[in-house]
Amino acid sequence: MTTLRTILWFVVAAAAMLGAVWLAERPGNVTAEWQGWRLDTSVGALMVAVVVLILVSIGLWLLYRWIVGAPGALLEGWGESRRRRGYRELTQGLAAVAAGDGVEAQKHARKAEQLLSEPALTLLLSAQAAQLTGDRDGAKKAFNAMIEDEQMAFLGLRGLIGQALRDGDQGKALALAERAFKLRPQTPWVVHSLFDMQAQAGQWKAAQETLDAGVRRKVVAADKGRSLKALLEVERSREAEQEGRAEDALSLAREAFGLAPERIAATERLAALQIKAGDGKKAMRTIERGWAVAPHPDLVPLYLEAAGESEALKRVGVVRKLAGQNPTDIESHIALAEASLEAGLWGEARRHLETAGGTNPPVRVCRLMAEVEERAQADPAKVHDWLAKVADAPADRSWRCTACGAHHEAWRPVCESCGAFGTLQWRTPGTYGQILPPEQQIALQAAPALAAPTGSSPPP
Repeated sequence: MTTLRTILWFVVAAAAMLGAVWLAERPGNVTAEWQGWRLDTSVGALMVAVVVLILVSIGLWLLYRWIVGAPGALLEGWGESRRRRGYRELTQGLAAVAAGDGVEAQKHARKAEQLLSEPALTLLLSAQAAQLTGDRDGAKKAFNAMIEDEQMAFLGLRGLIGQALRDGDQGKALALAERAFKLRPQTPWVVHSLFDMQAQAGQWKAAQETLDAGVRRKVVAADKGRSLKALLEVERSREAEQEGRAEDALSLAREAFGLAPERIAATERLAALQIKAGDGKKAMRTIERGWAVAPHPDLVPLYLEAAGESEALKRVGVVRKLAGQNPTDIESHIALAEASLEAGLWGEARRHLETAGGTNPPVRVCRLMAEVEERAQADPAKVHDWLAKVADAPADRSWRCTACGAHHEAWRPVCESCGAFGTLQWRTPGTYGQILPPEQQIALQAAPALAAPTGSSPPP
């Protein structure tokens, strides 16, 4: 670029020199008369005078423009300086929020409000600073003001939802989440949170609509959406039964089982309704299908009830048929051991428990082995040994929430610990996969995260 500029100046200088030489070789005079005045000069002098006059005119014009525009330029420069200082205060305030220094954040927020005429940015900082210092009224005021701004309304709603949840006002949180969903139905935390709130409120149909919307927008994976929809239909089936709509209850249970036979609740629900309708054979087939993919102890009594067998020895055969659907699972061996125990087949019960326990039997197997030895009237020391092993034995399978890890004695649609829907799985501790995102455990409480809303992926 420098070389090109040098060449350009060289060309201009050469042209000027050639022009000067050309004029020198062609001298001439110019005479002008005007209002009694007479001017005699050479052509070269006239041309120099014209160039000087042009340059002076340009200089005078630039001077005029500078004089006229000086006040505006000064004001603009002052305003620009004010904005720079305002953004500096805003940046320092956000840094203080990230560091958890609420007092410092409030100080910078006040200065930013004075310097900037952009309330959207300063309201966000003010709300976060107020939350850090425990000023709930100040935070609420800032969030409400954010709702009035079209660009900040979503963040304002998120902050208010978090406050409502911390206050225990589920109804208000749900109403705000519905507003947020209307604004941004494609945002993962909105779909997840609204879905769980609707489930907690028992609004099963509304929750299903939210879930369907999440699946359509690919916020919820199709497979997980299918599983959750099945559990929603299980709850809708219970609701229909309570309202006396037996046909609807059975139809919904059938749909739930068709969607997710691996969900134990769906298997149990459909089988129970089929038994109630007097169709034991269908109930047995339903349980057999469910046992093949997800065996559970609660299905065994249902299966025996559907079979209608009361004699202990024959019940062993019934359970053997069920266990044959998934012969390698520990639940199959334990179910056969319990049936054999009731029939007095001590050796058979012991054999199945030894297979189920392997080299490191869990608590349930140890207790059943102690019961077998006690009923068989074997050496009391063996009973004592098995009971002593319970203290160090691995934990049994149980209902555990895959979102927060909480233990539950029985299956329920909503985790009592974190409020997530459909997260209870029959698993041993430490073996369950994560079905719901951790952010769902109330990402709504994350006021500091307001500056950078997240998006995730997993199902509600």
